[in-house]
Amino acid sequence: MSFLNNQIKKNKVFIIAEAGSTHNRSLSTAKKLIDVAASSGANAVKFQSFFSEEISIKKNINFYKQFELPEKFYKKILRHCKKKKIIFLTTPFGFKSFNMIKDMVPLYKIASPEINYYELIDEVIKKNKPIIFSTGCSDEKEIVQLVNHLKKNKFKKFALLHCGTSYPLAPENVNLSYITRLKKMFKNIPIGYSDHTIGISASIGAVSLGAKIIEKHFTISKKDKNPDSFFSLEPNELKEMIKNIREIEKSLGYPNKVLNKSIISKRRAGMRSYYAKKNHKKGSKLKDNMFIALRPYEKNSLPINKIKDFYGKKLEKKINISQVLTLKHFK
Repeated sequence: MSFLNNQIKKNKVFIIAEAGSTHNRSLSTAKKLIDVAASSGANAVKFQSFFSEEISIKKNINFYKQFELPEKFYKKILRHCKKKKIIFLTTPFGFKSFNMIKDMVPLYKIASPEINYYELIDEVIKKNKPIIFSTGCSDEKEIVQLVNHLKKNKFKKFALLHCGTSYPLAPENVNLSYITRLKKMFKNIPIGYSDHTIGISASIGAVSLGAKIIEKHFTISKKDKNPDSFFSLEPNELKEMIKNIREIEKSLGYPNKVLNKSIISKRRAGMRSYYAKKNHKKGSKLKDNMFIALRPYEKNSLPINKIKDFYGKKLEKKINISQVLTLKHFK
């Protein structure tokens, strides 16, 4: 999945700052959102693309109309993203919106309610660009059906996001452990988390469990009266979340035990070697209470967990008080 795979190979999380509809149909606000996402360190900023008539029955069109991102904004938004060196993404909700944005983005995002909308998905995969699917409205059977449908169409460039479609999602309903199950079920598919909780702890926990993509709503101000804003992060919170995620990345490491230079130096200072309590002649037999285990550890000293294996053996050379007992004393 191109840059997304490159992020994952570098043990980096791909972070999507979800602007959603918090632009409030204002180009200047949309640009401010892009500025915030870029300065916070997000990899991408994402909007939502739809025309009311492709998303709802007639009587509800006016409700959705107030959240549309005006078509005339797109080229200006794209240019501003390039200027700020952040990836522009958007979620299409129908054929008209997809045809409008299909050449503007390097990958597509399919929202949770649309992942069984195979007619649209089949059109999207024809472009052969990576697709990220949220799964907030789906049970496990439906997730498996989606994956099988994509495989049937020989489409492999996709990722799945665990998600809960509730705004906001209560902590007791987050179920981050399902990320672990998705990783086991779909071993070669990137798994991430789309976060609708209040705060940043769920996203940080998801990364700790191995999420490779994080999507989080943000806004300029929770007071801007947009229906998404009250559960979204404000700029300082978004920056703090990304800072924490980048620290977690470094902390996760790899599934093998590594003693780095700083640990090795502390190991020497904190671990012990056996030191002679008094002078001992060559030929003395090692027995209890001749040596005492003290800090620091000295390289090539007799391992302190092995000393009883040497009880009764003769010293091959003398050792003076406070000298370290080594294997060479028995050769």
